[in-house]
Amino acid sequence: MTSSDIHPTHPSKGAPTASVKKSVQALWHGQRVKRLLRARFGTQSLISVVETHCADPQCPGPATQITILGFDMMRRCVVLHRPVAEVTAADVAAIRI
Repeated sequence: MTSSDIHPTHPSKGAPTASVKKSVQALWHGQRVKRLLRARFGTQSLISVVETHCADPQCPGPATQITILGFDMMRRCVVLHRPVAEVTAADVAAIRI
Protein backbone atom coordinates (compact mmCIF):
# COMPACT_ATOMS: atom_id res chain seq x y z
CA MET A 1 0.00 0.00 0.00
CA THR A 2 1.39 3.36 -1.01
CA SER A 3 0.65 6.81 0.33
CA SER A 4 -1.53 7.48 -2.73
CA ASP A 5 -3.75 4.55 -1.68
CA ILE A 6 -4.29 6.11 1.73
CA HIS A 7 -4.59 9.80 0.87
CA PRO A 8 -6.93 10.98 -1.91
CA THR A 9 -4.32 13.24 -3.51
CA HIS A 10 -2.15 13.06 -6.58
CA PRO A 11 1.22 11.63 -5.44
CA SER A 12 3.37 14.31 -7.06
CA LYS A 13 1.24 17.46 -6.77
CA GLY A 14 -0.86 16.93 -3.67
CA ALA A 15 -3.94 17.97 -5.67
CA PRO A 16 -7.29 16.25 -5.03
CA THR A 17 -8.17 13.36 -7.30
CA ALA A 18 -11.13 13.46 -9.67
CA SER A 19 -13.29 11.40 -7.31
CA VAL A 20 -12.69 13.81 -4.43
CA LYS A 21 -13.50 16.80 -6.66
CA LYS A 22 -16.70 15.10 -7.81
CA SER A 23 -17.72 14.41 -4.20
CA VAL A 24 -17.04 18.01 -3.17
CA GLN A 25 -19.01 19.36 -6.13
CA ALA A 26 -21.96 17.07 -5.36
CA LEU A 27 -21.91 18.22 -1.72
CA TRP A 28 -21.76 21.89 -2.74
CA HIS A 29 -24.66 21.56 -5.19
CA GLY A 30 -26.67 19.58 -2.64
CA GLN A 31 -26.25 22.38 -0.10
CA ARG A 32 -27.13 24.96 -2.78
CA VAL A 33 -30.39 23.16 -3.54
CA LYS A 34 -31.15 22.88 0.20
CA ARG A 35 -30.74 26.66 0.53
CA LEU A 36 -33.18 27.18 -2.35
CA LEU A 37 -35.67 24.79 -0.74
CA ARG A 38 -35.39 26.46 2.67
CA ALA A 39 -36.01 29.85 1.06
CA ARG A 40 -39.11 28.40 -0.62
CA PHE A 41 -40.57 26.24 2.16
CA GLY A 42 -39.14 27.83 5.32
CA THR A 43 -36.42 26.90 7.74
CA GLN A 44 -38.64 24.81 10.01
CA SER A 45 -38.43 21.70 7.82
CA LEU A 46 -35.98 18.84 7.62
CA ILE A 47 -34.73 18.72 4.03
CA SER A 48 -32.75 15.97 2.33
CA VAL A 49 -31.27 16.24 -1.16
CA VAL A 50 -29.72 13.09 -2.66
CA GLU A 51 -28.48 12.34 -6.16
CA THR A 52 -29.52 8.79 -7.07
CA HIS A 53 -29.40 6.50 -10.05
CA CYS A 54 -32.62 6.78 -12.03
CA ALA A 55 -34.23 3.43 -12.85
CA ASP A 56 -36.46 4.97 -15.53
CA PRO A 57 -35.11 4.01 -18.99
CA GLN A 58 -36.29 7.38 -20.38
CA CYS A 59 -34.17 9.29 -17.84
CA PRO A 60 -30.78 10.19 -19.34
CA GLY A 61 -28.76 9.93 -16.13
CA PRO A 62 -28.85 10.51 -12.38
CA ALA A 63 -31.92 11.93 -10.66
CA THR A 64 -32.22 14.23 -7.66
CA GLN A 65 -34.46 13.01 -4.84
CA ILE A 66 -35.76 15.72 -2.51
CA THR A 67 -37.41 14.80 0.79
CA ILE A 68 -39.09 17.39 3.00
CA LEU A 69 -40.29 16.57 6.51
CA GLY A 70 -42.41 19.34 8.01
CA PHE A 71 -43.77 20.01 11.51
CA ASP A 72 -46.84 18.00 10.62
CA MET A 73 -44.52 14.93 10.39
CA MET A 74 -45.63 14.31 6.81
CA ARG A 75 -42.82 13.23 4.53
CA ARG A 76 -43.01 14.63 1.02
CA CYS A 77 -40.76 13.26 -1.71
CA VAL A 78 -40.06 14.75 -5.12
CA VAL A 79 -37.81 13.32 -7.83
CA LEU A 80 -36.28 15.63 -10.42
CA HIS A 81 -34.91 13.73 -13.40
CA ARG A 82 -31.65 15.63 -13.61
CA PRO A 83 -28.37 15.69 -11.65
CA VAL A 84 -28.26 17.87 -8.55
CA ALA A 85 -25.79 20.19 -10.29
CA GLU A 86 -28.46 21.03 -12.89
CA VAL A 87 -31.30 21.79 -10.46
CA THR A 88 -32.29 25.46 -10.77
CA ALA A 89 -34.34 27.93 -8.75
CA ALA A 90 -37.10 27.52 -11.36
CA ASP A 91 -37.18 23.75 -10.65
CA VAL A 92 -37.58 24.45 -6.93
CA ALA A 93 -40.28 27.05 -7.59
CA ALA A 94 -42.22 24.47 -9.62
CA ILE A 95 -42.39 22.00 -6.72
CA ARG A 96 -45.91 21.80 -5.32
CA ILE A 97 -46.37 19.97 -2.05
